[in-house]
Amino acid sequence: MNDAIEQPEEEAPRRSSRERKQVISVYTEAKRAAVASRAEKKQAAKDSRSQRSTRSRKRKQEEESDDEDDIDKEVDDDNEYASSGDEDLPSDFDGSDDDDDDEFIESDDRPLPRVRYEGKDGYADLSLHQSVDGDKIFRLSWWSGRNLLSWAARRSIINGQNDLLFSKQRKRSIILERVFGRSSTLSQVPYHPKMLSCYEYFAQGIRRHTSLETFKITNFHLPPSSWLRKNIIPPLENINSLNALELSNCSLSTDDLSSLVDFVANNTTLSTLNISHSDIESEDTAKALAKALKKHPSICNVNLAYCRLAGGSTVVDKILSACKNCDCLEIGHEDFDTESVALVAKFIGKKNSLTSFSLTGAAIDNDNKKLLSDALVKNKTIKSLCLHSNDLQLPGIIGNTKKMTKSFCRLTRLDLSHNKLPLTGAKLMASFLESTECNLLITLIMSNNHLTSKGANVLLPALKKNTTLQQLDLSRNWLNDQCCPAVIDMLQNNSTLIKFDLTGNKSLRTVQRRAINRGGYVSVNGHWVLDESRCTPHVDGGRAKIVKVALFDTTSLDSIAGSNHTCALAMTGHNHNDSFEETIRKINSLDVREGAKIRYKVVLAINHVNSDLYNPRSFDSIPLELMPSLLEMLQQRIGYNNFGKEIAPKTMPNMGVSKSYSSHGTWNPLTRKREKEASKDVESLSRLYEVITSWQSLPQLYARGPGVSKVSMGKSKSTSKPRKRRKFGDESDDGDDAWIPKGARKRGQW
Repeated sequence: MNDAIEQPEEEAPRRSSRERKQVISVYTEAKRAAVASRAEKKQAAKDSRSQRSTRSRKRKQEEESDDEDDIDKEVDDDNEYASSGDEDLPSDFDGSDDDDDDEFIESDDRPLPRVRYEGKDGYADLSLHQSVDGDKIFRLSWWSGRNLLSWAARRSIINGQNDLLFSKQRKRSIILERVFGRSSTLSQVPYHPKMLSCYEYFAQGIRRHTSLETFKITNFHLPPSSWLRKNIIPPLENINSLNALELSNCSLSTDDLSSLVDFVANNTTLSTLNISHSDIESEDTAKALAKALKKHPSICNVNLAYCRLAGGSTVVDKILSACKNCDCLEIGHEDFDTESVALVAKFIGKKNSLTSFSLTGAAIDNDNKKLLSDALVKNKTIKSLCLHSNDLQLPGIIGNTKKMTKSFCRLTRLDLSHNKLPLTGAKLMASFLESTECNLLITLIMSNNHLTSKGANVLLPALKKNTTLQQLDLSRNWLNDQCCPAVIDMLQNNSTLIKFDLTGNKSLRTVQRRAINRGGYVSVNGHWVLDESRCTPHVDGGRAKIVKVALFDTTSLDSIAGSNHTCALAMTGHNHNDSFEETIRKINSLDVREGAKIRYKVVLAINHVNSDLYNPRSFDSIPLELMPSLLEMLQQRIGYNNFGKEIAPKTMPNMGVSKSYSSHGTWNPLTRKREKEASKDVESLSRLYEVITSWQSLPQLYARGPGVSKVSMGKSKSTSKPRKRRKFGDESDDGDDAWIPKGARKRGQW
């Protein structure tokens, strides 16, 4: 009985803590192995898919090339490469006129590097970032109180890595360039060790080039040590068509500069060399560079701006003597002493072939001012002169003599930026611009010259008499609203100025006083109306006045047509308070006839600025031939249905096509407001109806008749000759088309 009763199983003994840890470790290792195997399978599947896509793409290209080869067999030998495409050209093919810089090299099937900079190293690897900007690439975190990589620096690294280093390379030019704006705190893309594989990927692509003409890297901190010497110089040595070599602001090391100088010494095809913003710390390297430039047979453009040259005035003298046969020379640095600047002045006064010269960064004292002025008087070849950041009081260098004025009248481009232009200098420059001898100057740059409104009021009226100046830069000066009348008067009386830059003048305001409601609303005939008697009116600032008076006067249609349509004025780069500053700049910069610009401005004014301009009575005198154009213009709006897409903001939606609108309307970046499409359509239709019904010439549409002076009502006899019956086999047989009965349609025609 007891045997038949099932005895309960004995409980398993409890494991010790040591045994439990062993079990957990075994389970953890098994889980990690399972995760790793799944990751390997996923990566293998991804690689297989990429390989299949690569094979299919290659197969498709081979099939297309085979088809093209079959076609080429039927044409002459002279057109052997006409239809096969650039990818089928041999490597030593010299090319033709149709092969330009816009064509890319053959497709690149190389896999992208897996180890890349992802922007997640801002906490632990701050010391690994390298840049000439120093601490400007970091920011202080308000949350943790630690230094982090700034958003601008991280964005420049990631964009430079993904958009430039991995971009498809062209056949005749390789350009790796990042341009920083004036307001940016950075001047160079920083370097991180995780970017080395990306730079190596970029360098491997250079080896496929055989007909390269331009190689340019600008504002990138290249990998340290001798990366340039090992990865860039050897492929360039095998190219016999290289004309331009530019390595500007790249933080080149001493070894890289030495190998670069050796490359220039052994090269015979270069015509342009740019190594600006580099520190040549070795005197031997600087002397070797001067020797290479002197013996080079074809270099004519040399840019050594902001280059620190070891050896002082001795090396400067050798480089200047080596560049006496060049056409363009840029040189200068903050470390240039008085003797070096004096050597530069003497070099300008000597006989040479320079047509463009630039002295940057070097301070010019009182003794060297006279030397430089006398040298410019003696020189007869320079057409473009740049004196940038030289600590100059400009009246001292311009001079007030006839000889000095005559020497400046030979210039077509004058850059005096980052110096000082007081009131006396502005008066002297104004007398120079309004003189009849100043008939060659096209570009004048006076940016960051501490120019005040008093100086601008003296300088700008001189441009009313000048008929050659096309570009004027007065950005980053000390201008305020007091110079607006002079700017308006100049724009209304000048038709040759194409570009005018006033950006960076912070005292030049858009709004002088904003409208303020102090009284609330009052009841008028049962409706609540704003009490305007107790409101402060809106007052436009200088920027808005310049646009609304000189460039976009919307008081009447005639005033719009009489505005300035040639000068593209840049101030803030945005549309503020219905001034449409940026839109007007885009309109005036278009390379179209003046009538098209007026059309854009009229459409903009009627729809967004002054609706009172639309008056049906204003169109009574319009001839019948212009009526279709008027009816078309009344329905158009900038940014809708691709009208004015050249001047509309980039984020402008195609509101005439899109049908997804919110209850509050669609945001219009042109006016910075929400607009409803239905109301705009009704408004355009009502305009059409009003114009047509109020047009006094409408009866002429019926009075003129069908355009036939005499109508014959009788039945006319046919004067066509009877058709001749042809027989099969006649020599005059035209084929099957001649036997088609009269009135029957041919195959494929109606």
